[in-house]
Order: sequence, then structure tokens, then C-alpha cells
Amino acid sequence: MARVRWWGTGAVALVMLVLGAGLPLVDRALGTRGKRLAAGTVVAVGALRDGVRPVTFSVPSGGWVLDRAGSSLAVDAELSSGGVVFTLSVVVPLGTLDSRRLWHGLGRIVAAGGHARLGAEPAPIITSHGLTGLTGRLAGRERFGTAAVFTGETLGATVTAAGPPAAYRKMAAEVEAMVRTVRIAAPWH
Repeated sequence: MARVRWWGTGAVALVMLVLGAGLPLVDRALGTRGKRLAAGTVVAVGALRDGVRPVTFSVPSGGWVLDRAGSSLAVDAELSSGGVVFTLSVVVPLGTLDSRRLWHGLGRIVAAGGHARLGAEPAPIITSHGLTGLTGRLAGRERFGTAAVFTGETLGATVTAAGPPAAYRKMAAEVEAMVRTVRIAAPWH
């Protein structure tokens, strides 16, 4: 009769246990999922020029997390809190900037995703820095939120924020506070 050795099976089980339980702990400790932002943090987005990014907004309270995997600060920033995802993207125009055209372009992009649609008639918005744009509702299957577009002299910015209806209602004031802090440095050639 052959002798059965269990040490090999035990070693494999131990390695699987370490990988299965240990790697998530290491991942959480290293913070690769996102960076928790403090209240008042200014998030800067866009191509660096002399160490400065041209589009900024402020985080109104703690609890928002910058999604490192979903963000490329040269182009966009994605934050999340309480089930709501807030995304600001920088727009580099091929021609002249116009808020109405930018709104319709954002509407086509959102609709192409198949999960939501922008409201037909946006309303004017002015940020605390005097930047003008358009804002309106964003709605889809199990998602509700807001969108906004802003145009500066040489750059634009789009904002979308959405989540499950109950979560969005809780976070709506914070989302609006962030939208109202958007600033585009001008001129940016």
C-alpha cells in the first residue's frame, strides 16, 4: 500500500489561505483603491503647465474618495461617497467653445453609455468664481443625479454625478457645493 502524504496538500491550502485573506488586507493597507480626501481639498485636473493644472474644484466635506483607477488627473477626476460617483472631465475643444453645444455633446456621450440620459433643457449656472455654464438632471435605470458643463476661454469642463436615488438625495447638497466651486484658469493656451 502506498503511503499518502498530506503535507503537500496542507502547504497548498496554507498558500491559498494567505493569498485569499492576506492580499486584500495588504491592498487595503496600501490604499490602492482610492485616496480619502479631507474637507476643503482642492482637486486639480488637466494637463500640467508650470506645475499647475487648469481646472479645479473643492471637496466640501470629508468622506469623498478619489478613485485612483478611474481618474487620470491630466483628463478627469472621479470621486465617490455614499454610493454617488462625481466625475469632472476637462474638455479641450477642436473649435470655439459653446456651453449649449457642449451640453448636447455630453448628452450624446451619456446616452451612448446606455445607463442614463440628460434632461432636455438645462438651466444656467454660475459658480462661486463667476464661471458660467449649464446644469440639468441626469436620470436612468436605478440612477439619478445631475450634470453640468462649463466653458472658459480655451478649455471646458463637464461634470456628472449620479447614484441610486436615495443615495443621491442624501449627497445632492454636497454635489451642488462641489459643482459651484469649479474654476477654469484662463487663458490656457
